[in-house]
Amino acid sequence: MAAYVVIVTGEISNPELMNQYKEQAQYLLGTQGVSFMAGPVVAETLEGSPPKGAVIIRFAFLEEAQSWYRSDEYQKLASMRLSASTSAAFIVEGT
Repeated sequence: MAAYVVIVTGEISNPELMNQYKEQAQYLLGTQGVSFMAGPVVAETLEGSPPKGAVIIRFAFLEEAQSWYRSDEYQKLASMRLSASTSAAFIVEGT
């Protein structure tokens, strides 16, 4: 069953570091052949406070999504994102 990593970004405290994160994360995703499904622009906020951005990344299997997120390469980038912004990341299963 497919799995989707969803990353939602709130306030950005360090735009320069956030831009570095985005560039490096896009490069990492490109080297791993995963599908970038949507983002980073949020088209419409339906409930709650509007985020600054959100991305959805598709993996063929839950284990692949977990492995990618927990990899040393991505964890270095995740620490950049967390230092540069308030954000949340989670995995959802789907089709």
